[in-house]
Amino acid sequence: MNKLINRTPNANDMEEALMGMDRIEHFYDLKSSDMAQGHVAGQQLGSRMSASDCLALADYLYKRSEFKRAAEWYRLALSVLPKPKNNVAFKFYAPKREELEKMFVISRLQEGSLDNLSDYLKELSQNPNNSLVHLRPRKPPTLIEQGCQGKFPPGPQLVCRYNSTTTPFMRIAPLKEEEISRDPLIWLYHNVIYDSEIAQLTNLTREEMILGTTTNYTTPDRVDRLFHIKVTDDDGGKLDKTLVNRMADISGLDVGNTTTLARINYGLGGYFQEHSDYMDIKLHPELTEEGDRLMTFLFYMTDIPVGGATIFPGAQLAIQPKKGSALFWYNLHNNGDPNPLTRHAVCPTIVGSRWVLVKSMLNYEQMFKKPCYK
Repeated sequence: MNKLINRTPNANDMEEALMGMDRIEHFYDLKSSDMAQGHVAGQQLGSRMSASDCLALADYLYKRSEFKRAAEWYRLALSVLPKPKNNVAFKFYAPKREELEKMFVISRLQEGSLDNLSDYLKELSQNPNNSLVHLRPRKPPTLIEQGCQGKFPPGPQLVCRYNSTTTPFMRIAPLKEEEISRDPLIWLYHNVIYDSEIAQLTNLTREEMILGTTTNYTTPDRVDRLFHIKVTDDDGGKLDKTLVNRMADISGLDVGNTTTLARINYGLGGYFQEHSDYMDIKLHPELTEEGDRLMTFLFYMTDIPVGGATIFPGAQLAIQPKKGSALFWYNLHNNGDPNPLTRHAVCPTIVGSRWVLVKSMLNYEQMFKKPCYK
């Protein structure tokens, strides 16, 4: 029983979920009424938000002093609150309705005036589909938000092939390669990690993971993130060695064991804002003796029906996760300089649980595999 109790959501889980829902509404430029009805990113989801869900999000926004948005969610909670059909139901729901109406008016008054009280009371009876969003200024969407909303232009139609030449093993077992971009150099390999391996890699409890943190020397003040991570050495077992060998076959490089394998989980609204994997050691030579991160491997271990895309805003590319595939790219130019077009972000997850496995390769380890960065 104690184990079951320990696995139930706690206050921190609730706070993360509400933060994620707030982020989803913002990143995907959703109308509150559409989100409450389960209509997001052009898809109708199988569930809708209840009055309790709307109330929780409204209270969260109110505490963050986003009073106009809070008022909108209080009004939505009122609209989906069940209408009483008898005296017993009326006695149960009437106080809830009065409380929601009171919080709506209080929220409107926080940034309004008592002189407009009659107008606020009229808003209570208006259709909740008539959004209050126009009452607050809207900033133009950033490049990342445009990518998350599917507004990037179509990418270049490049090449799909079976790669059978990188290593001798690939001649026996060629892999499906999709060329995504030539600047920056990005490829997507399909069906390269198997269900049995994924089951083993994702068999983690929340207690075994930590809230994601990162070190990025180009943006040291970056603190806004929401994901959970488990980091291990890549020599921790047979599966780790198998994956390292597979990465070596795909890339033709020396994977090495200097960097770690990171298993990362993004839950509801989980995302990673724009960052670079390279450290730019020409500016910070004290950071490492092994060199900069030449290449990054990103294994997708789950399908994400809605949201969760990997965004390269500078190149205007968006890659949707597909279970079993692996995305990899070069972070550095041939001369070893960082390529700023490899800066990337992760869109908030709307549906599903986004599991990825990440591994970097260092350029100094490639002195025999990739001499002179050719």
